[in-house]
Amino acid sequence: MKKAVILAGGYGTRLRPLTFTTPKAMIPLVNKPIIEYILDYLISYGLKDIVITTNYLREQTINYLSSERSDLKLAYPEEPSPLGTAGSVKNAAIGETSFIIQGDNITDIDLKKVMAFHEEHGRLVTIALLPVPNPSLYGIAEIEANGRIRNFKEKPSPSECFSNLANTGLYIIEPEAMEYVPENSAFDFSKDLFPILVAKREVYGCVVDGFWTDIGNPEGYMEASRWILEKKGFECVNTAEIEDNEIQGNVAIGESAVVKKSLIRGPAVIGNHAEIIESKIYDSVIFSGVSLRESIVNKSVIGENTMLKRAEVVDSIIGAYCEIKEGVQVKQSRIPPFTNLQNCH
Repeated sequence: MKKAVILAGGYGTRLRPLTFTTPKAMIPLVNKPIIEYILDYLISYGLKDIVITTNYLREQTINYLSSERSDLKLAYPEEPSPLGTAGSVKNAAIGETSFIIQGDNITDIDLKKVMAFHEEHGRLVTIALLPVPNPSLYGIAEIEANGRIRNFKEKPSPSECFSNLANTGLYIIEPEAMEYVPENSAFDFSKDLFPILVAKREVYGCVVDGFWTDIGNPEGYMEASRWILEKKGFECVNTAEIEDNEIQGNVAIGESAVVKKSLIRGPAVIGNHAEIIESKIYDSVIFSGVSLRESIVNKSVIGENTMLKRAEVVDSIIGAYCEIKEGVQVKQSRIPPFTNLQNCH
Protein backbone atom coordinates (compact mmCIF):
# COMPACT_ATOMS: atom_id res chain seq x y z
CA MET A 1 0.00 0.00 0.00
CA LYS A 2 1.57 3.25 -1.15
CA LYS A 3 -1.28 5.75 -1.36
CA ALA A 4 -3.06 7.74 1.35
CA VAL A 5 -6.04 10.09 1.29
CA ILE A 6 -6.54 12.88 3.84
CA LEU A 7 -10.17 14.00 4.07
CA ALA A 8 -9.77 17.74 4.68
CA GLY A 9 -12.74 19.28 2.88
CA GLY A 10 -15.00 20.07 5.85
CA TYR A 11 -16.14 23.50 7.03
CA GLY A 12 -14.86 22.98 10.59
CA THR A 13 -18.12 24.25 12.08
CA ARG A 14 -17.40 22.85 15.56
CA LEU A 15 -14.18 24.89 15.77
CA ARG A 16 -15.75 28.21 14.86
CA PRO A 17 -14.83 31.05 15.20
CA LEU A 18 -11.26 29.84 14.47
CA THR A 19 -12.31 28.31 11.14
CA PHE A 20 -14.06 31.44 9.85
CA THR A 21 -10.64 32.65 8.66
CA THR A 22 -8.63 29.40 8.43
CA PRO A 23 -9.52 25.92 7.14
CA LYS A 24 -9.43 23.27 9.86
CA ALA A 25 -6.38 21.54 8.38
CA MET A 26 -4.39 24.78 8.71
CA ILE A 27 -5.34 25.64 12.31
CA PRO A 28 -2.11 25.75 14.35
CA LEU A 29 -1.57 22.90 16.80
CA VAL A 30 1.41 23.68 19.05
CA ASN A 31 2.61 26.17 16.43
CA LYS A 32 2.36 23.86 13.41
CA PRO A 33 -0.67 23.41 11.10
CA ILE A 34 -2.73 20.34 11.97
CA ILE A 35 -2.13 18.84 8.53
CA GLU A 36 1.63 18.74 9.18
CA TYR A 37 1.12 16.23 12.01
CA ILE A 38 -1.03 14.04 9.76
CA LEU A 39 1.54 14.16 6.95
CA ASP A 40 4.37 13.29 9.37
CA TYR A 41 2.31 10.34 10.66
CA LEU A 42 1.77 9.05 7.10
CA ILE A 43 5.44 9.53 6.17
CA SER A 44 6.48 7.46 9.21
CA TYR A 45 4.76 4.48 7.52
CA GLY A 46 6.33 5.17 4.12
CA LEU A 47 3.23 6.84 2.63
CA LYS A 48 4.39 9.75 0.46
CA ASP A 49 1.86 9.65 -2.40
CA ILE A 50 -0.99 11.57 -0.79
CA VAL A 51 -4.31 12.90 -2.04
CA ILE A 52 -5.83 15.71 0.05
CA THR A 53 -9.53 16.32 -0.50
CA THR A 54 -10.13 20.03 -0.02
CA ASN A 55 -13.07 22.34 -0.45
CA TYR A 56 -13.55 25.16 2.06
CA LEU A 57 -10.75 27.80 1.84
CA ARG A 58 -8.72 25.21 -0.08
CA GLU A 59 -6.20 27.74 -1.46
CA GLN A 60 -4.73 28.30 2.02
CA THR A 61 -3.89 24.60 2.40
CA ILE A 62 -2.61 24.21 -1.17
CA ASN A 63 -0.45 27.37 -1.06
CA TYR A 64 1.11 26.41 2.27
CA LEU A 65 1.90 22.80 1.35
CA SER A 66 3.16 23.74 -2.13
CA SER A 67 5.85 25.87 -0.52
CA GLU A 68 6.58 23.68 2.54
CA ARG A 69 6.33 20.02 1.47
CA SER A 70 8.29 19.41 -1.72
CA ASP A 71 9.30 16.02 -0.21
CA LEU A 72 5.86 14.57 -0.97
CA LYS A 73 3.73 13.80 -4.01
CA LEU A 74 0.54 15.72 -3.20
CA ALA A 75 -2.68 16.02 -5.22
CA TYR A 76 -5.76 18.18 -4.53
CA PRO A 77 -8.67 17.00 -6.70
CA GLU A 78 -11.31 19.68 -7.22
CA GLU A 79 -14.85 18.98 -6.04
CA PRO A 80 -17.61 20.74 -7.98
CA SER A 81 -19.75 20.56 -4.82
CA PRO A 82 -19.26 18.97 -1.36
CA LEU A 83 -19.34 15.21 -1.97
CA GLY A 84 -19.10 13.74 1.54
CA THR A 85 -16.27 11.49 2.73
CA ALA A 86 -16.79 8.55 0.33
CA GLY A 87 -17.92 10.80 -2.53
CA SER A 88 -14.73 12.85 -2.35
CA VAL A 89 -12.57 9.69 -2.49
CA LYS A 90 -14.62 8.48 -5.48
CA ASN A 91 -14.04 11.88 -7.11
CA ALA A 92 -10.27 11.43 -6.64
CA ALA A 93 -10.46 8.31 -8.88
CA ILE A 94 -7.92 6.22 -6.97
CA GLY A 95 -7.20 2.87 -8.58
CA GLU A 96 -5.25 1.15 -5.80
CA THR A 97 -5.46 0.07 -2.15
CA SER A 98 -5.42 3.25 -0.07
CA PHE A 99 -5.22 4.35 3.53
CA ILE A 100 -7.87 6.94 4.44
CA ILE A 101 -7.46 9.33 7.38
CA GLN A 102 -9.71 12.18 8.49
CA GLY A 103 -8.15 15.64 8.34
CA ASP A 104 -8.92 16.16 12.03
CA ASN A 105 -7.37 12.95 13.44
CA ILE A 106 -4.26 13.23 15.61
CA THR A 107 -3.03 9.77 16.48
CA ASP A 108 -0.14 7.37 17.05
CA ILE A 109 -2.15 4.20 16.25
CA ASP A 110 0.11 1.49 14.79
CA LEU A 111 -0.75 1.53 11.11
CA LYS A 112 1.51 -1.45 10.37
CA LYS A 113 -0.79 -3.61 12.48
CA VAL A 114 -3.84 -2.40 10.52
CA MET A 115 -2.07 -3.00 7.18
CA ALA A 116 -1.08 -6.57 8.15
CA PHE A 117 -4.64 -7.33 9.32
CA HIS A 118 -6.10 -5.99 6.06
CA GLU A 119 -3.83 -8.20 3.94
CA GLU A 120 -4.70 -11.23 6.06
CA HIS A 121 -8.49 -11.06 5.60
CA GLY A 122 -8.36 -9.93 1.95
CA ARG A 123 -11.74 -8.12 1.88
CA LEU A 124 -12.68 -4.64 0.70
CA VAL A 125 -12.48 -2.55 3.88
CA THR A 126 -10.66 -2.47 7.22
CA ILE A 127 -11.69 0.02 9.89
CA ALA A 128 -9.34 0.73 12.82
CA LEU A 129 -11.47 0.35 15.97
CA LEU A 130 -10.53 1.74 19.37
CA PRO A 131 -12.21 0.85 22.70
CA VAL A 132 -13.62 4.07 24.23
CA PRO A 133 -15.43 4.91 27.50
CA ASN A 134 -18.31 6.80 25.83
CA PRO A 135 -19.18 5.05 22.54
CA SER A 136 -22.32 7.13 21.86
CA LEU A 137 -20.04 9.95 20.63
CA TYR A 138 -18.81 7.83 17.71
CA GLY A 139 -19.75 5.31 15.09
CA ILE A 140 -19.49 1.89 16.74
CA ALA A 141 -18.92 -1.64 15.47
CA GLU A 142 -19.59 -5.15 16.73
CA ILE A 143 -17.10 -7.72 15.47
CA GLU A 144 -16.94 -11.49 15.20
CA ALA A 145 -13.96 -13.49 16.49
CA ASN A 146 -12.17 -13.19 13.12
CA GLY A 147 -12.70 -9.39 13.04
CA ARG A 148 -15.56 -9.29 10.53
CA ILE A 149 -17.95 -6.46 11.38
CA ARG A 150 -21.46 -7.81 11.86
CA ASN A 151 -23.10 -4.61 13.08
CA PHE A 152 -22.23 -0.96 12.54
CA LYS A 153 -24.07 2.14 13.75
CA GLU A 154 -23.20 5.82 13.44
CA LYS A 155 -23.45 7.81 16.72
CA PRO A 156 -26.01 5.67 18.58
CA SER A 157 -27.87 6.97 21.63
CA PRO A 158 -26.44 5.61 24.94
CA SER A 159 -29.25 3.03 25.12
CA GLU A 160 -28.43 1.77 21.60
CA CYS A 161 -24.72 1.10 22.28
CA PHE A 162 -24.02 -2.58 21.55
CA SER A 163 -20.22 -2.15 21.60
CA ASN A 164 -17.48 0.09 22.99
CA LEU A 165 -15.42 -0.16 19.78
CA ALA A 166 -15.33 3.26 18.11
CA ASN A 167 -14.74 3.94 14.43
CA THR A 168 -11.53 6.02 14.43
CA GLY A 169 -11.99 7.22 10.84
CA LEU A 170 -8.81 5.37 9.83
CA TYR A 171 -9.62 2.99 6.95
CA ILE A 172 -7.88 0.80 4.42
CA ILE A 173 -10.00 0.53 1.29
CA GLU A 174 -9.72 -1.51 -1.89
CA PRO A 175 -10.62 0.37 -5.10
CA GLU A 176 -13.52 -2.09 -5.75
CA ALA A 177 -15.30 -0.67 -2.68
CA MET A 178 -15.70 2.63 -4.51
CA GLU A 179 -17.88 0.95 -7.18
CA TYR A 180 -20.74 1.18 -4.64
CA VAL A 181 -20.38 4.98 -4.42
CA PRO A 182 -22.48 6.95 -6.96
CA GLU A 183 -20.74 9.47 -9.23
CA ASN A 184 -20.88 13.18 -8.35
CA SER A 185 -23.19 12.94 -5.36
CA ALA A 186 -22.73 13.35 -1.62
CA PHE A 187 -22.01 9.95 -0.07
CA ASP A 188 -20.58 9.20 3.36
CA PHE A 189 -18.39 6.27 4.44
CA SER A 190 -20.04 5.68 7.82
CA LYS A 191 -23.65 6.53 6.99
CA ASP A 192 -23.91 5.28 3.41
CA LEU A 193 -21.11 3.02 2.18
CA PHE A 194 -20.23 0.89 5.21
CA PRO A 195 -23.81 -0.32 5.88
CA ILE A 196 -23.94 -1.60 2.26
CA LEU A 197 -20.58 -3.36 2.56
CA VAL A 198 -21.25 -4.75 6.07
CA ALA A 199 -24.35 -6.44 4.62
CA LYS A 200 -22.09 -7.95 1.94
CA ARG A 201 -19.65 -9.21 4.66
CA GLU A 202 -16.84 -7.09 3.19
CA VAL A 203 -15.91 -4.93 6.22
CA TYR A 204 -13.46 -5.97 8.96
CA GLY A 205 -12.45 -4.19 12.15
CA CYS A 206 -8.91 -4.14 13.50
CA VAL A 207 -8.88 -3.39 17.25
CA VAL A 208 -6.05 -0.96 18.02
CA ASP A 209 -4.70 1.02 20.96
CA GLY A 210 -2.73 4.24 21.36
CA PHE A 211 -3.55 7.93 21.35
CA TRP A 212 -6.32 9.14 19.07
CA THR A 213 -8.44 12.26 19.15
CA ASP A 214 -10.69 14.25 16.85
CA ILE A 215 -9.42 17.84 16.94
CA GLY A 216 -12.54 18.98 15.08
CA ASN A 217 -14.06 20.06 18.40
CA PRO A 218 -12.51 22.30 21.11
CA GLU A 219 -12.17 19.45 23.65
CA GLY A 220 -10.31 17.25 21.17
CA TYR A 221 -8.16 20.18 20.04
CA MET A 222 -7.08 20.90 23.62
CA GLU A 223 -6.52 17.18 24.28
CA ALA A 224 -4.20 16.95 21.25
CA SER A 225 -2.36 20.11 22.37
CA ARG A 226 -1.80 18.64 25.84
CA TRP A 227 -0.61 15.31 24.37
CA ILE A 228 1.94 17.00 22.10
CA LEU A 229 3.11 19.33 24.88
CA GLU A 230 3.54 16.37 27.24
CA LYS A 231 5.85 14.67 24.74
CA LYS A 232 7.89 17.84 24.21
CA GLY A 233 7.98 19.25 27.76
CA PHE A 234 9.11 22.89 27.85
CA GLU A 235 10.11 24.14 24.40
CA CYS A 236 11.20 27.63 23.46
CA VAL A 237 12.41 28.56 19.97
CA ASN A 238 15.76 30.35 20.23
CA THR A 239 14.46 33.40 18.34
CA ALA A 240 11.97 34.06 21.17
CA GLU A 241 12.68 36.78 23.68
CA ILE A 242 11.71 35.75 27.22
CA GLU A 243 12.54 37.82 30.24
CA ASP A 244 11.59 37.93 33.93
CA ASN A 245 8.74 35.39 33.73
CA GLU A 246 7.40 32.56 35.86
CA ILE A 247 6.86 29.57 33.54
CA GLN A 248 5.48 26.31 34.96
CA GLY A 249 4.72 22.96 33.33
CA ASN A 250 4.64 22.05 29.64
CA VAL A 251 4.82 25.25 27.60
CA ALA A 252 5.75 25.83 23.93
CA ILE A 253 6.93 29.29 22.90
CA GLY A 254 7.07 30.00 19.15
CA GLU A 255 9.39 31.89 16.81
CA SER A 256 10.14 35.53 17.60
CA ALA A 257 7.61 35.56 20.45
CA VAL A 258 8.17 38.14 23.19
CA VAL A 259 7.20 37.12 26.74
CA LYS A 260 8.00 39.53 29.58
CA LYS A 261 7.02 39.83 33.23
CA SER A 262 4.31 37.19 32.80
CA LEU A 263 3.08 34.00 34.45
CA ILE A 264 2.56 31.06 32.07
CA ARG A 265 1.16 27.89 33.58
CA GLY A 266 1.10 24.91 31.23
CA PRO A 267 -0.15 23.16 29.33
CA ALA A 268 0.08 26.31 27.23
CA VAL A 269 1.16 27.42 23.76
CA ILE A 270 2.47 30.85 22.80
CA GLY A 271 2.32 31.38 19.03
CA ASN A 272 4.95 32.73 16.65
CA HIS A 273 5.42 36.53 16.88
CA ALA A 274 3.03 36.77 19.85
CA GLU A 275 3.71 39.46 22.44
CA ILE A 276 2.84 38.67 26.06
CA ILE A 277 3.55 41.50 28.49
CA GLU A 278 2.66 41.49 32.22
CA SER A 279 -0.03 38.88 31.65
CA LYS A 280 -1.17 35.54 33.07
CA ILE A 281 -1.91 32.50 30.91
CA TYR A 282 -3.31 29.22 32.25
CA ASP A 283 -4.03 26.07 30.21
CA SER A 284 -4.55 28.06 27.00
CA VAL A 285 -3.43 28.38 23.38
CA ILE A 286 -2.32 31.74 22.01
CA PHE A 287 -2.08 31.90 18.18
CA SER A 288 0.49 33.81 16.15
CA GLY A 289 0.69 37.59 16.28
CA VAL A 290 -1.48 37.91 19.39
CA SER A 291 -0.76 40.83 21.73
CA LEU A 292 -1.61 40.46 25.43
CA ARG A 293 -0.92 43.34 27.80
CA GLU A 294 -1.79 43.13 31.50
CA SER A 295 -4.40 40.50 30.68
CA ILE A 296 -5.51 37.09 31.98
CA VAL A 297 -6.32 34.11 29.72
CA ASN A 298 -7.60 30.90 31.29
CA LYS A 299 -8.71 27.68 29.51
CA SER A 300 -9.13 29.55 26.23
CA VAL A 301 -7.93 29.80 22.63
CA ILE A 302 -7.02 33.23 21.24
CA GLY A 303 -7.06 33.52 17.41
CA GLU A 304 -4.26 35.12 15.39
CA ASN A 305 -3.48 38.82 15.57
CA THR A 306 -6.01 39.48 18.32
CA MET A 307 -5.19 42.17 20.92
CA LEU A 308 -6.11 42.12 24.60
CA LYS A 309 -5.34 45.03 26.88
CA ARG A 310 -6.18 44.80 30.60
CA ALA A 311 -8.86 42.23 29.78
CA GLU A 312 -9.79 38.75 31.01
CA VAL A 313 -10.82 35.74 28.90
CA VAL A 314 -12.02 32.52 30.57
CA ASP A 315 -13.22 29.28 28.97
CA SER A 316 -13.71 30.95 25.57
CA ILE A 317 -12.59 30.93 21.95
CA ILE A 318 -11.71 34.28 20.43
CA GLY A 319 -11.53 34.62 16.64
CA ALA A 320 -8.78 36.32 14.63
CA TYR A 321 -8.15 40.08 14.52
CA CYS A 322 -10.29 40.93 17.55
CA GLU A 323 -9.63 43.81 19.93
CA ILE A 324 -10.60 43.37 23.57
CA LYS A 325 -10.01 46.48 25.61
CA GLU A 326 -9.62 47.58 29.17
CA GLY A 327 -11.98 46.14 31.76
CA VAL A 328 -13.72 43.64 29.45
CA GLN A 329 -14.36 40.14 30.77
CA VAL A 330 -15.20 37.36 28.32
CA LYS A 331 -16.47 34.12 29.87
CA GLN A 332 -17.75 30.92 28.22
CA SER A 333 -18.12 32.64 24.86
CA ARG A 334 -17.15 32.32 21.22
CA ILE A 335 -16.27 35.67 19.71
CA PRO A 336 -16.24 35.96 15.89
CA PRO A 337 -13.25 37.45 14.04
CA PHE A 338 -12.78 41.22 13.71
CA THR A 339 -14.85 41.94 16.86
CA ASN A 340 -14.06 45.04 18.91
CA LEU A 341 -15.08 44.76 22.57
CA GLN A 342 -14.76 47.66 24.96
CA ASN A 343 -16.11 48.42 28.38
CA CYS A 344 -18.96 50.90 28.03
CA HIS A 345 -18.88 52.10 31.65
